[in-house]
Amino acid sequence: MHFWLIALATCVALIISLLKHHFSYWQRKGIQQMSPNLLWGNVQHLKSLNHREFLQDVYDQFHAPTKVVGAYVYGKPVAVILDLDMVKSVLIKDFNKFTSRMAYRNDKDILSQHLFNIEGTLWRPLRQKFSPTFTSGKMKYMFATIKAVADEFAETFRRQLEMTNLLDICDLNSRFTIDVIGSSIFGFECNSLSAEFRQITRMIFGRKNFNIRWQLFKHTYVRFMKFLGHKRYPQRVEDFFRRVVREGIVEREKHNIVRNDFVNLVLQLRKSGDMNLSFDQIAAQFFVFFSAGYETSATTMTCVLFELARHKEIQNKLRQEIQEILEKHDNNLTYEAVMEMKFLEAVLKETLRLYTPVPFLQRVATEQATLDNITFEKGTEVYIPSWAIHHDPNIYHNPNEFCPERFTALHEDQRHPQSFLAFGDGPRNCIGLRFGSLQSKVGLISLLSKFKFSHVPETCKEIVFSKHSIILTVSNEVMLKVEKL
Repeated sequence: MHFWLIALATCVALIISLLKHHFSYWQRKGIQQMSPNLLWGNVQHLKSLNHREFLQDVYDQFHAPTKVVGAYVYGKPVAVILDLDMVKSVLIKDFNKFTSRMAYRNDKDILSQHLFNIEGTLWRPLRQKFSPTFTSGKMKYMFATIKAVADEFAETFRRQLEMTNLLDICDLNSRFTIDVIGSSIFGFECNSLSAEFRQITRMIFGRKNFNIRWQLFKHTYVRFMKFLGHKRYPQRVEDFFRRVVREGIVEREKHNIVRNDFVNLVLQLRKSGDMNLSFDQIAAQFFVFFSAGYETSATTMTCVLFELARHKEIQNKLRQEIQEILEKHDNNLTYEAVMEMKFLEAVLKETLRLYTPVPFLQRVATEQATLDNITFEKGTEVYIPSWAIHHDPNIYHNPNEFCPERFTALHEDQRHPQSFLAFGDGPRNCIGLRFGSLQSKVGLISLLSKFKFSHVPETCKEIVFSKHSIILTVSNEVMLKVEKL
């Protein structure tokens, strides 16, 4: 009996010793690290904090003079980069050594084969094929389609005001972004009120699919999840995107239909031989363009209107710019008119700083890399806490205040170029940043030129965000008072 107790105690002691050795990885490299739990690493903090708060705490605790702090996601060592020069190295200067992201990808899961997920060697040629579809010229090409949806968006507001002047702008903005993406990318009116599309959207953005701890688990134990044949989304979501892509392309090619949308751009590339992709590969890209553009743009527009409702002087200044530039263009909203609205650009950037859609960036060292005398082994995962950087008082004075003047040319030039990371940076930045920015601007112009917005604290004091979602997601009704001009 005593022998077995001694053997058990010895085994337990050995396991604890091995775990302590494993969780001292960063200390052994001479790098400060967070104190880990021997079972969960530092993920246990996400039970009480969301990932924005967690990384903000890490940043506040270790930033200056610490450039890198070590942490553990379950059992995997990760590096949190706190220095902006090192951020520049990871994203730009030494990008070729950090070309991959931490993303779960399963070859049997069609919808996981998209630009955001795939490794660097596969990513580069696919990015090169799709980049021409997001140039400024192509955005101008799709502008009329976006504007048509925005006009109907403003009409929806007008009809709603006939019943009440308190509107849930989050819900309305979500409908707008669904319809813009549906019309501009898929080439058809999604009708965000239809039963099928609402169900598909809920399946994509359900709590499980964007739960931060669940996603981190999958990224950490990729081989195990692949062995299980895990798919992130229900089969119905995959079938939907495969169907709409195949039917849309076949119908266009059969009847020689031309529209100013993303499908038509893809068809042009297919005909020229510049995009030799299967329907499934195209479906995966369409899926990520929808999932990335829908929630982030809707949330950003909601936050813009919420802040403008609380800051009437800024709202009036922006409306004045919109009206003056529209008058210059004979009261016609054109692509060129939108590009002239510099204060609108500043308002949008300040909102993205204050309410960063993706609170951290991720990269993986694809080969051994040495940055500022710190060696990152191949396979080391790197976190860049963009939310915390955007709320650093040493970079942005009074960072919790809404102040679009921060993004005038004079002030931007005085800051570190990597102090604003709402769209990432470097070769693997957000490919759809022009599209996301344009649809948000056109939607906001269509509203602010016709309505004024007021904050009613009794109906919505603050915007509440989900504690569980990877991306910034509004979880409450955002009721504002809306009046026709």
